Amino acid sequence: MKKEAVFWILAILIISGMFIFSSEDGLQINPNAKLPTGLATGNAPKPVDLNYNNLALFLSKTQFVEDIPKNSIISIKFYNFNSGERQLEKSFILKKGEVHEGTPDNEDLVILIHSKYIQELNTLNFCSTISKARNNGDLGIEYGGSEVGILWKFRSMKKHSECFGF
Repeated sequence: MKKEAVFWILAILIISGMFIFSSEDGLQINPNAKLPTGLATGNAPKPVDLNYNNLALFLSKTQFVEDIPKNSIISIKFYNFNSGERQLEKSFILKKGEVHEGTPDNEDLVILIHSKYIQELNTLNFCSTISKARNNGDLGIEYGGSEVGILWKFRSMKKHSECFGF
């Protein structure tokens, strides 16, 4: 009983302190904010200087690739507009836990992104870079079949949907 009372007193103090600091100091507290994976344990991932030589290895270690459903294939294609028209530079095949360079014939989903974002796709801001490309009109998503079918197949990746605007 005594421990429960101490717990509630501490909880009330912490919550009231959040309101005091947020109103007096102008601090904004987002109750829905989540720490990026690894930061809560002190194992914060380090940013990586990305290029086409290390991109497949980097992507293969992301949570996004780990969350791809079994028997699903995603293609990520990088392009530029150096000639005034879209030119594909490189294409990578993403499967659950693996990434390699190439172009599949039977992908479920195609992600097209301008190559100017490659260096920004690092461990600390993968999602924010994808969102930035989407907001700037530099990201495209293509899929075969129905939207409902794709949403059902990739339902286990719902936590990544905000990045892609779904």
